[in-house]
Amino acid sequence: MINILGILLALLISSFGRGQGVMVGWESLAAAGGGVLAVLVFYYSVSSHLIDRWQLIKLRMSAAPVDQMPDLHKALLAERAQLLQKLPIFRLGVDGLIMGLFLTQTVVFGWADYVSQVWRVPAYLDVLPALLPYFAMLLASWLGQYRIDRQVRGTDWRPLRFVSFQARANLMTVMPIALIYAVYWALVTFVPNAYELRASFMYIEVAAQIVLVVLISMLLPLAVRLILPGGPLPEGRLRRRLESFARDRGLKVNQIIVWRTGSRMFATAFVIGLISPFRYVFITDSLLRRMNEDEVLAVFAHEMGHVHHKHLWWLLAFIISFTLVMLGLGEGMAAIGYTGSLDFAVAVPLLLYGYVAFGYISRRFERQADDFAATHTSPELLSQVFLRLGMDNPSAMRKQGWRHFSLEQRVRELILLKARPEVRRSFAAELRLGMVVAALVTVGAAMFLVQPVREDVISGMATYNLLQFRREHASSADAAKLEELRARTLQHSLQMAGMSDDYQAWALWYEGEVQTLSGHQSDAFERLAALAAAKKRESQVDDERREWDRWRLRAEAAIAAKTRATRDETKFEDELSAELKRRGLD
Repeated sequence: MINILGILLALLISSFGRGQGVMVGWESLAAAGGGVLAVLVFYYSVSSHLIDRWQLIKLRMSAAPVDQMPDLHKALLAERAQLLQKLPIFRLGVDGLIMGLFLTQTVVFGWADYVSQVWRVPAYLDVLPALLPYFAMLLASWLGQYRIDRQVRGTDWRPLRFVSFQARANLMTVMPIALIYAVYWALVTFVPNAYELRASFMYIEVAAQIVLVVLISMLLPLAVRLILPGGPLPEGRLRRRLESFARDRGLKVNQIIVWRTGSRMFATAFVIGLISPFRYVFITDSLLRRMNEDEVLAVFAHEMGHVHHKHLWWLLAFIISFTLVMLGLGEGMAAIGYTGSLDFAVAVPLLLYGYVAFGYISRRFERQADDFAATHTSPELLSQVFLRLGMDNPSAMRKQGWRHFSLEQRVRELILLKARPEVRRSFAAELRLGMVVAALVTVGAAMFLVQPVREDVISGMATYNLLQFRREHASSADAAKLEELRARTLQHSLQMAGMSDDYQAWALWYEGEVQTLSGHQSDAFERLAALAAAKKRESQVDDERREWDRWRLRAEAAIAAKTRATRDETKFEDELSAELKRRGLD
């Protein structure tokens, strides 16, 4: 129902596509519309074929009595089961089609660039607009999926209710990311010195976004509460039992919410909220109708198992791990001299890590929550819940998801735990193994970040003080303030110069600029020109030679600008800007 992996991949494609568009303009809109039409036509034609096959099987089964034609009836049952097994594969194929079309819309037809250049949506606020074609194609697929669910699976959704449910569920997934970027945009736009900080420190943006992830994760349940239709579980015996269960075990929940889905079939529950004032347990109306009070209590106990074992905090830690692994992979690829597209090189192993590690750990979190629920209710009761959930679709009993073991396996494990409690240790060892491996991968990736972060801090301090000096100089600040900023810039530039030849070049440029603007004599630009010429001669790599030649030309432009500003009594920054433009270096 909730396309988490698809949304994450779409976000990666959208990020990768910025600045890559070949055709940006009316072609972008045409490609977005064409993608929606393609999904509609494809889904309608294939779903019509599947529905016709289903109806034919039903007609043949009704015309073939079991007592008279048992072999034919058995063959038709097998054919029906085979068709049901093909439905998830078909859905996966549609998701792949949508992703391929979105990749084309973004990279070839420049949809992300269209959003920023034509619609002029500011950076960080363009997350949802950049995903519009993807969600439009998802909407088209939901219309086709509704036909299949209605005709084949026999669900009781109404069309608008089905689409609304899908939209709300997927919005709930993408909303935290959109909120994080929106808050970050507000910080960048309205917080003093935010521009200088972002321009100076590369990793400060990552640190700020991690902090925002934690803060918004704490407040997110309030937004989810507004998105999903529903209200508090009515007063009565059931509510008192659930609240008493949590209270007796020292587990705090703000509210138990009935999620009104409008379907008799969608029976589920989930807990959300890192801290108790914003912690909610959602139970669908279908689950409340289909199960008795004891069974609902067992489901609630499972959700309380997640709270007891702090699984939500561990999932937040995994999100941070995912970020560190992404950054570490990028730095690691750069360190080994990889010259291709870093976005693509990082995306593949990153998605593999997220899919395998998160799926492995998440399935064992569910097992741990099952054990908690069985211990505090009974294994038989929880097994009864799983069997009831699998009654409507026997194939679902054997289906294993990305984040859950199959219902059949969960029932077997509950029986095994009751018969042999010592198995709990091996289950715990499996979970520890997954968490240790994830921790080792995270630490390994973080090791690649140690030196870059150190360099970022040192060079960032020099850049930040230079930017502050430029601003104060332009506003004619008092001499004491300028002198303090000049001294700080020189101090941090000296530290930066010792890190590498590239940083030495920047340090000389900073020194030359701040000394010239403050009226002090300096030969920093001359030393930079000599350094660049020497490094160009030493280098055996064409790209490095071109980069050092560019440094030499910039240094010579600065020397010429300084000479002209002194001679004509003009501003050095104006002369430098004009000289760089004249030489094609701006």
